[in-house]
Amino acid sequence: MSKQPQYARIVALGVVIALLLLPATVLIAQDTDARPAPRPLKIGVVDLDTISEQYQELIAKQNELRDWMQRRAKYIDALKNYVFLSEQNFAEIAQILETAKSNWTEAQKTREDELRKVSEQKEKRFLDLQAKPDRTPQEEDEFNTLSESFSNRREDITKRAAAIEQEYLNKRSEAQVALLSSVRDIIVRVAEQQEYDLVLDSAMVFYSSQQITDLTPGIIKELNKPAQD
Repeated sequence: MSKQPQYARIVALGVVIALLLLPATVLIAQDTDARPAPRPLKIGVVDLDTISEQYQELIAKQNELRDWMQRRAKYIDALKNYVFLSEQNFAEIAQILETAKSNWTEAQKTREDELRKVSEQKEKRFLDLQAKPDRTPQEEDEFNTLSESFSNRREDITKRAAAIEQEYLNKRSEAQVALLSSVRDIIVRVAEQQEYDLVLDSAMVFYSSQQITDLTPGIIKELNKPAQD
């Protein structure tokens, strides 16, 4: 059998395949040319540290919490002047001290003065007995009672201080969550208005070109806008 007819059939088959593929290739090319080129990804960054430093509502809340904590610290310090009181009297003076001294009633002023003098007298007696090397059994019993009272009141003050510390942490956490939610809402709104595809925290970005927009100034401006009625 001659090889020429077989070769001719192969060539013919190749031509047919090429002709079959040609229209599809042309259509694909035409479709690609007609499709609009996708716009570049629009990316922005924000500096959350700078926002925290310049966000006025956050600064005001931090100052408010600092002032609150300072007042509570003074309260704890004031309680240390009454460590020789009984449990009942200590609870009473702790309640009085919850109110600012400038707002005390005459009854509160009188009672505070009485309780302070009681504590001071017991403290003096405690120190005298502590310095005495040969205490009588009665004096030893009195000294032990005063020592126990002192230890119990110190423990009570420690618990109150711990509770205040926890309350402060809770207040700070609640404030941070609320304010960070406001920051996030503003960032999302600005990003949507300006058609950004992605906004990142600059602290998490190792490198960005000058083509990446820093949205921080605009975010701070939005956050610090006066509230509208």
